[in-house]
Amino acid sequence: MMQIEKLKKDLEGWAARFLLKQVCRFGYLFEGSSVGSEVESLTFLKKEGYKYFYQTYNNENKVVWTSLFVPSELLFGMGLLPFSLEVGAALFACAGYSPKGLMEADSEGIPIDVCSFHKSALGFAYKSYFPRPIIHAATSSLCDSNLKMIRICESITKKDTVALDVPYELSGESVRYLAGQLRNLVKRLEEVSGCRMDPDRLRETMERANITRQRMLEVNNIRVSQFSPLMGVRALGFMLPTYLLSGSKISEEFYTRLAQELKEKVKAKEESGLKPDRKIRLLWLELKPYFKNEIPGNIEVNSDVKIAFEETNYVYWDELDPDSPYESLARKLISNHNNGPLERRIKVIKKLVRKYDIDGAVVFSQWGCRRNNAAVPIVKKELLREGVPLLNIDGDCVDNQNVMAGQISTRFEGFLEMLRAGRHEQKEVIQA
Repeated sequence: MMQIEKLKKDLEGWAARFLLKQVCRFGYLFEGSSVGSEVESLTFLKKEGYKYFYQTYNNENKVVWTSLFVPSELLFGMGLLPFSLEVGAALFACAGYSPKGLMEADSEGIPIDVCSFHKSALGFAYKSYFPRPIIHAATSSLCDSNLKMIRICESITKKDTVALDVPYELSGESVRYLAGQLRNLVKRLEEVSGCRMDPDRLRETMERANITRQRMLEVNNIRVSQFSPLMGVRALGFMLPTYLLSGSKISEEFYTRLAQELKEKVKAKEESGLKPDRKIRLLWLELKPYFKNEIPGNIEVNSDVKIAFEETNYVYWDELDPDSPYESLARKLISNHNNGPLERRIKVIKKLVRKYDIDGAVVFSQWGCRRNNAAVPIVKKELLREGVPLLNIDGDCVDNQNVMAGQISTRFEGFLEMLRAGRHEQKEVIQA
């Protein structure tokens, strides 16, 4: 009886993967609608995203399941295809599939207080909806659930895991420690995949990652302008090119296109002689709901509100050294401002507040994220010292059943009214 149930589940998983592969294929071939009419580069990203995930379903002998911060540069240097389980959960949430994964996770006994990114990802892993991997890799960065999730995946796929222990403090010793682990990761990948690390291809990947980083910095600097047409709600979806596809041609070309497009649009508006509307400028901390939702989906449409910047798009790492790839990538991992003491994150947040002339900050506190949720009171206190109020929204990025949309909208509107009133008072003081 159990064998029959297992066979039925395997057939369902195979059929689902075949269907999803075709969805990705036709999405790439026929996707012509603009994701955001204000920025055409986003359509390129959507099409290339479809193409990449089609490749993962079509080349399962090269797929490595990863947590978000595993250095994709190393995998691309070997011709392998990283598949981030958290990104997979977000993509299925966008498609409205999350309930299937969450229900499956419940039936397998995954605890209710687990972050829904990991819970949903595990559910889809149990259902065999993701492209099958040859091995898993995860880091301890930011979230200890990364390693717990990937260990559970071992029992599902019967594949091994390489776990990377990321130190909190950046030093010569910690860099050497982590660089050694990255070398061991490559050795294990070579054993499992049969692919060898090509030094020339790795160098090319590192150089491409540096170009991408430079273009990201250009984009971030352009967004200081009030004429920038890029909506923050769109930029909150940049986890794919920034992290999973780091070092790829897709990521480099997307950010190159985006930087050029934003530069041209801002320049055209500046030369037109028009004065920009001074909107309420928000700094968005953490992520967003990936299913269809009014917050933050509609707050920038025909309104006096602008998400000026997002914490997730801050470039925290230095340029990589192609001559020392493992040490460079180790520094990048350790340098994450969310890794280690909270003071690092607060320092970055205050820097962004000043750079982007922020009126107020919003933090979307994901259910089950102990790292962020425990930090919110301290972050709020520190921002108030800068004269910037913070709205904490308790919600869920993946599970739409765990979000009280009406209550969130009411609180958000109240927060905006407070910011508008504060600006009006400042205007009166200046005029007086």
